[in-house]
Amino acid sequence: MLKIKLSETDPTILVFDGEILECFFMDGSKRFHITHIKGFQFESNNKGKYLLTIKLKYDPLLLWVDESSVSKVNELIAQVQSSMASFKL
Repeated sequence: MLKIKLSETDPTILVFDGEILECFFMDGSKRFHITHIKGFQFESNNKGKYLLTIKLKYDPLLLWVDESSVSKVNELIAQVQSSMASFKL
C-alpha cells in the first residue's frame, strides 16, 4: 500500500492499495477503481510546484504537489499504470 501527502500546505493524501486509488481532502474523500482511471499527466510549473492531473472517465482531478513529493507521485503513477495493465475483470 502506498500513501502520499502531496504538500506541506495542503492536507490532500493519496492512498493506493493495488486496485483502488483513494484521495482524502479536507472536506471529504473520493475513491476510484483503476478501471475508471484513463491516465495521468504530471508537469512542473517551474516554481517548485507540480500539477498532477488524474484523467478519469469524465472530469479530471487536478492536484498540486510539492517538489518533495515528486518521487513518491512518480512511484504511485507507475504502480497504478502497472495495475491497470494487468487488471482483468
